[in-house]
Amino acid sequence: MPEQPKILVTGAGGFIGGRTVEVLHAMGRGPVLAGVRRWSSAARIGRFPVEIALCDVTSAASVRAAMAGVRHVVHCAVGGREVTVEGTRTVLEAARAAGVQRLVHLSTIDVYGCDTGEVLESQPPRRTGAVYGDSKIEAEQACLAAATAGLPLCILRPTIVYGPFSNLWTVEFAQRLQHRPWTLPRELAAGICNAVYVDDVVQSILLGLEHPAAVGEAFNVNGAERPTWFEYFTALNDHLGLPPITAQSAAASYLHAWATKPAREAAKFALRRFQPQIMALAQRSSLAKWSMKRAEATLRAAPTPGEFQLYSCTAIYPTTKAERLLGYRPRFSLADGLHLSAAWLRHHGFIRPRSEHTVA
Repeated sequence: MPEQPKILVTGAGGFIGGRTVEVLHAMGRGPVLAGVRRWSSAARIGRFPVEIALCDVTSAASVRAAMAGVRHVVHCAVGGREVTVEGTRTVLEAARAAGVQRLVHLSTIDVYGCDTGEVLESQPPRRTGAVYGDSKIEAEQACLAAATAGLPLCILRPTIVYGPFSNLWTVEFAQRLQHRPWTLPRELAAGICNAVYVDDVVQSILLGLEHPAAVGEAFNVNGAERPTWFEYFTALNDHLGLPPITAQSAAASYLHAWATKPAREAAKFALRRFQPQIMALAQRSSLAKWSMKRAEATLRAAPTPGEFQLYSCTAIYPTTKAERLLGYRPRFSLADGLHLSAAWLRHHGFIRPRSEHTVA
């Protein structure tokens, strides 16, 4: 029986990378090498008997060492521009030198910018000035150049990925929903939430690693349903067992967002400059700690002004191409995904008793 190829997952300490490692190991898809930037990010995957290696994608030597003996790569590492763009170039160069047989690059629908109607893979990427989306465009360009040079790879463009360990689309919204009144009324959240459960994204990664038709292609990866953002918030709220949403008016929501912007920026500045002193104060004084937590909850509950564009975007990202070429089919309904997410949130203590829910 031929030996199974060794699979390197970069960014294995993150949300999607960590879940990819777990599924690859559980399914016995071959020796898995979990690449992490620092040992402290390996706590989650350390529960499994998989090999873990330092793989800082901004270090060519680190990547070359991790790539030894690897035949398949799942590139999930993400960060600032240096990680997203230069790190991707480093991974591609090392993969080509190591003779990697297949590389799956995790991109994002942000490369399209906010649009309307159906957005297919044939639509060219569009720079918007947003660092994340523009960096992902540059990373994709590096991938296409590597593919032209002979590296067998494919690009996946997931939509809004939620599920256990998702800070952005699961934990933060669960925390917001426990702060009343809710600050996003229906009319400000009427855009399409293209939500996809994390295990469906991992399914697309497995298909990208194995299917011959994946090579040289880019694929949208989306869920089966197209709820509005308000419907997503309401469904998550219900699965968490929280009281029904009573939202502020649109005018109050806009005012809240702009009024908290200076405080949000000041808090970020203070943490950058004085984090050790702030943490020491919180440890010495229970009142200071309580005040900080309450202020943080209030700031987290308020949408940023830039979020309103996202929640009004009506673009839809069909998975027709992935279905036709790879056989991709979303397996998790929104109800199933939110049920699993809510169970994880409860288990990890993100849902407070009702008596502790805050009111503005």
